[in-house]
Amino acid sequence: MKMFRIFSVSLLLLCAVAFAREVPVRYVLLNDAAEHDAKFVKIAKDTVYLLPLDSSEVAEIQKQDEALLNQLDPNAAAEDSLAEEKEPVQEELNPVEAAEDSAMVADSLARVDSLARVDSLAKANSADDFEAALLAQENQAREDSLAREKAIADSIQAANDSIRAAEVQDSLAKIAAIPVEEKYIKIFKYEFKRMTNLEDGEAVNLSLSDFVFAELTDEEEPLYPAGNANVLVTSYPDSCEIFINGESLEIFAPDTIRKIKPGKYTISVRKMLKGVDWWGTKTVKIDADSLNKIRIEVERPTTRLTVATIPDGVEVYMDEQPNESILPKYLTDVSIETEPSVQKVVYLRKVGYLDTAVTVEVKAFMPNPVYVELEAVDNSSVVEMQREYDRERTRRYIGRGLLWSSIAPIIAGGVFWYLAERDWSDAADKKTAYNKSAFESADTQKLVKKNKDLNDSGDTKGLIGLGFGILGVGLFVTGFVLAF
Repeated sequence: MKMFRIFSVSLLLLCAVAFAREVPVRYVLLNDAAEHDAKFVKIAKDTVYLLPLDSSEVAEIQKQDEALLNQLDPNAAAEDSLAEEKEPVQEELNPVEAAEDSAMVADSLARVDSLARVDSLAKANSADDFEAALLAQENQAREDSLAREKAIADSIQAANDSIRAAEVQDSLAKIAAIPVEEKYIKIFKYEFKRMTNLEDGEAVNLSLSDFVFAELTDEEEPLYPAGNANVLVTSYPDSCEIFINGESLEIFAPDTIRKIKPGKYTISVRKMLKGVDWWGTKTVKIDADSLNKIRIEVERPTTRLTVATIPDGVEVYMDEQPNESILPKYLTDVSIETEPSVQKVVYLRKVGYLDTAVTVEVKAFMPNPVYVELEAVDNSSVVEMQREYDRERTRRYIGRGLLWSSIAPIIAGGVFWYLAERDWSDAADKKTAYNKSAFESADTQKLVKKNKDLNDSGDTKGLIGLGFGILGVGLFVTGFVLAF
């Protein structure tokens, strides 16, 4: 039993994880005041499993933070954007490209320096000032040296930056190659000071031992299948809320249910009268080729279970599984008066269809509609088994009937036999009386006649009682054989 419970819990957790999703969160630990961003995976056995964010997710969170900051302080956000525009943009280069670019820069600087030197010498010669030319040459040589040192430093910095970028890319590639199970950040839940879901800003409940964020389901199931039919619903009294298969359409009678698929539906109306909800319910078949109109009158508040099925004529069993000894009390479509119940099991059965069980909640003073479409059986052997089941149940039903019908003839046979015994006893008394008489007289003849009549009456009643007894015993034996 314990192993079964463990297996069941594990299966539920696996199902939950299969439909779980990862959510970006921001958390703070008890021994660390800094905020950290990560992806929340799950809480399992008081351990929180997180995953590091990738670059795109980090950028998205930064955009969200900037947008929030812009809402709180637009001026500060504007200053930050201007500062970003002023910062030079640096492109990542690999070491080879960086070396080539630095060499080209050095050559161009050398050409510019030589031209500047020639120009300065020409100016010095034209001015016929030898000392000024020497001073200009020394200054130019110093500037050339500084320019070369700067170009070399820039080329080294570019090479270092490209090497660092390559190392970062290699590190990211190695991280991506690690299995997901080994990437988890595992932290005991009591080490967290707080954790916030960045999607909605709500705090994550860390008091749970097992928790995952379920997948978001944006699509809502339609209240009824779409089609080309329309149904005009009227009620008595007017202005009753309209329901279809137990779901409110948020419209009030008289109104039309539009663009519905033809078929069978349970339509209900509700109106509060004298502080109590009054309901009216009908199961209808909607046709697309005719004008569908339905009028429903509300009834006094009663607790009902309205069962409608496709096909019709399905056997309905309430809280008892059908077998050969139980006959159905209801056939669909049917409205059954019952008691409120948190959980009631309805068993449905029909030859040619799979047996179906539905668990429903029966609410007080409501129609509680149940609509089930049974799945047809495409296996002839299963259908034959169902028919044999019905034949066996019919035999048992007949047997029970014979058992009950045997009671009357057995009792009648006993009564007639008792009356016959009384007649025979009286006849014996009369015979004893006339045998004691020594002379034949009128009284003696009367006793002899009375004796004969009583014997004949007793014989008749005894035969009738015997016949009833034989009939009753025969019915009882036959019924017992058929019923069991």
